[in-house]
Amino acid sequence: MKGFYPSREFWESSLEIPFSPLFKDFQNPSLREIWLNSLSGRQLSVIFNHYFQNKQNRQLFKDHEKRDDISTQQKRKMLTKISESLFDYYLVNRFSRAKSEATIAEVARSVLSQDFLKSFLLQNNKYDKKSLLFTLFITNHNLLRQIFCFNQVQKKGFLPFILKNPPRQKATSFKDFLSESTIQEILKQHDLSENDSFESQFQELFYYQNSIYLFIRRASKDEDLLISSNKVIHVHKPSRIIIDFALNANQVNLSIQSFDQGLKIANRIVICYFQRECSFTNMRHQNTAAQVRTFLHDCVKQHVPDIHLFELKFGPSKSKTHLTLNTDNIEEWLQKIEPSVGSVLHDVSLVQHIKVLFKSKKVTLSFQTDTQCANYIEIDYSEYVLNRKERDDFKSLIRDSYGITVLSKTLSRY
Repeated sequence: MKGFYPSREFWESSLEIPFSPLFKDFQNPSLREIWLNSLSGRQLSVIFNHYFQNKQNRQLFKDHEKRDDISTQQKRKMLTKISESLFDYYLVNRFSRAKSEATIAEVARSVLSQDFLKSFLLQNNKYDKKSLLFTLFITNHNLLRQIFCFNQVQKKGFLPFILKNPPRQKATSFKDFLSESTIQEILKQHDLSENDSFESQFQELFYYQNSIYLFIRRASKDEDLLISSNKVIHVHKPSRIIIDFALNANQVNLSIQSFDQGLKIANRIVICYFQRECSFTNMRHQNTAAQVRTFLHDCVKQHVPDIHLFELKFGPSKSKTHLTLNTDNIEEWLQKIEPSVGSVLHDVSLVQHIKVLFKSKKVTLSFQTDTQCANYIEIDYSEYVLNRKERDDFKSLIRDSYGITVLSKTLSRY
């Protein structure tokens, strides 16, 4: 069995792939053959073409002047003969499990041309995940680390926070201030402060679409059991802390899981950056009734770009009777029923939820009046129907146009 690339630590730690059992299984020639037989012609071609271009491997194809002349069946046979050297691709194949097609395509767009990316489209207009992953691995194996991290972003909800009394911006940008060594030192201080014997492990730091993403792994207090060599081992489940900073450090989104730890770390980072005491506060009470009224008015008038209102549910919050309008002309029906129920758009506390089309996907926005202050309304939305970029676009559209913050529906209990 030949060596593997780039390192065992990369697969086990960065991508959390169970390296040892997979390595043991891959030594079985029958398993390697079954795996290669499971790959499509397109997926085989990505691997095959990479080996064909490699000068060290050209002797494997000495009987073929052009790789285009080689059939898929022949490619499969030729790769089967050298299958023991394909362990890296077997690991990539395993890595593809439970990875979002949207996340893979998003990372691919940053490095592959649009025309080349189109060649990976299937008949259902979705991308061939394995072919793309094989290609990205060949291009730069660290792209898989980005996919691993952004796949977590795709699956998790986030809480938005804003910096209280933000200091003046520093001469050194926040982006330039952040580095792995700086973060490592801050995490070390955080662990000393927590004094719980757990270590905060720096994973990745990415700059993407006007955001700075910091990924940290830390043991949680939730215990679990593992079986190893017929022995029971008590362990702590890993906790993933994702911190999404704005470029000026004045705002941050924290993943729900261990957001309390994330908030402490985020506060330490901005204190270190601004060199003065400062902290983030929850943004959930930022929406005034007037802001929401303007937004709903424009939705009813169909004046919000890229958002099409098709359902509105309203009624007193404590009442069991509610009315739902499901139509493309909600404005007309509101005018008809106004003499009986009053102006829904004036008293926005009556609105329970609306449903809109955004990028051809149905998104529900739910409204709840703040129990402590009736002039503030919390809005959450069904984020999981959108991919990560669509979520950012959706929230940015409403925030930039109306100053409104919308939260993940899963965050309503926080």
